[in-house]
Amino acid sequence: MTEPLSGRHNPPKTLEEHREYLFEIVRLMLFYMHLQLNEHPEENFVFVLRNRVDIYRKTDANPGPLNPPDLHFDEEPWLCMERAAEQCWQAHRTDRAGFEAEAFEIFRPSIERRVERDFHDGSVLKRYQCGCFRHDLALKKIEGECLGFHIANDKAPDSLFDYPSHIRDCLLKLCDVAEQQFGAKHLCTSTWLNCYPRFLALFPDEWQQNLGKENHEVGWGYGHWGQFISARGTYNKRNGDYFRKNGRMPYYPRFSKCRIDVLRAFLK
Repeated sequence: MTEPLSGRHNPPKTLEEHREYLFEIVRLMLFYMHLQLNEHPEENFVFVLRNRVDIYRKTDANPGPLNPPDLHFDEEPWLCMERAAEQCWQAHRTDRAGFEAEAFEIFRPSIERRVERDFHDGSVLKRYQCGCFRHDLALKKIEGECLGFHIANDKAPDSLFDYPSHIRDCLLKLCDVAEQQFGAKHLCTSTWLNCYPRFLALFPDEWQQNLGKENHEVGWGYGHWGQFISARGTYNKRNGDYFRKNGRMPYYPRFSKCRIDVLRAFLK
């Protein structure tokens, strides 16, 4: 087994640590919801709950895997919690801490019932065709034929960035797939990692030259919320504390792309 750059392996996450992660990240999402609804009164509670945070997937109202193909938003197991949480919001419009605490207790039993199933769910990485990278199934027509991709830590509980050779091999495989199966000329992604120096170091200068603006249109996915998950899959308290203190996330997704031939030459 390849040794990490740090020289040591992290201990695997425990079931109790996973429970704590779920509880803490849901609390953080509720904190964000209160902030968002006060700053953007044009958005309604249900829209923010369903589209800007990822609480539903962490409850047993979600009968499927971690990232399910179907959303059961219109069924009673979810609707009863959603209605109660909205009533809580109406009662605590000016009390962020009160809303977070009371709304969390609405979701807590449902999250608790799913903890063990969530802990053992390995379905996400099974969708990654190129190790730590998953490519889209169609090209994006953005100033050339771009194949979009996504990133996951397939070296957990260690940091993915402790395995640069593995990342390089996965990127080269992604380049092959992009060219051979899709006829792509570019690779592209939008992620908070495009603000992270260790990620940017994996790509040629062209990648940094093509970086777009920060995307503050928060969605439910890992493009925004992944920064609050540690390499071990636990809650990233440092980033969570920064968000609570400053009212803004430490990082926001940025889009970038580069030519596949330029990336391949850089990697080799």
